[in-house]
Amino acid sequence: MPSITVALSPSLDSVLRRTAASRGRSTEDVVSTAISQYLSWKGCDEANSAIRIGNIELDPPRRQVRKNSAPVRLTPTEFDLLHYLMLHAGLAMAHARILGAVWGVEYGGELEYLRTYVRHLRKKLEDDPAEPKYLLTDACYGYRFADLTVAAKGGTHAGLAA
Repeated sequence: MPSITVALSPSLDSVLRRTAASRGRSTEDVVSTAISQYLSWKGCDEANSAIRIGNIELDPPRRQVRKNSAPVRLTPTEFDLLHYLMLHAGLAMAHARILGAVWGVEYGGELEYLRTYVRHLRKKLEDDPAEPKYLLTDACYGYRFADLTVAAKGGTHAGLAA
């Protein structure tokens, strides 16, 4: 990775130093890892392909979401969060990992941001937000987007849309 010089605010620099220290790594290593993960997530082919899981379809190039073929209006952050979770459907994603991927490494401890956005997404996407079938909570760990597979009598299928 090429060398990059970054000027940080004192508060961000403090968060970055604490994060690096808690992981036993240098701040440069933490930044380099975060940038590499972000670029690999944004640049991967799957990140630009439409994803359909159950009744929800996400089209990254157009930044559009549909539920039961009807458009769903999302904020940019809601879209990025949904995209990240759908791209990793079926996998339990730790709070800090989601926050780092969607908001940036400096937000790794801001759980209330994540909870708020998941709540908003559930209101917009779930038939019953109190009993979610897509945006699932893994208690004390994080969230996962349901990986719906084809049932024996034909159901829904998770995967990239054709």
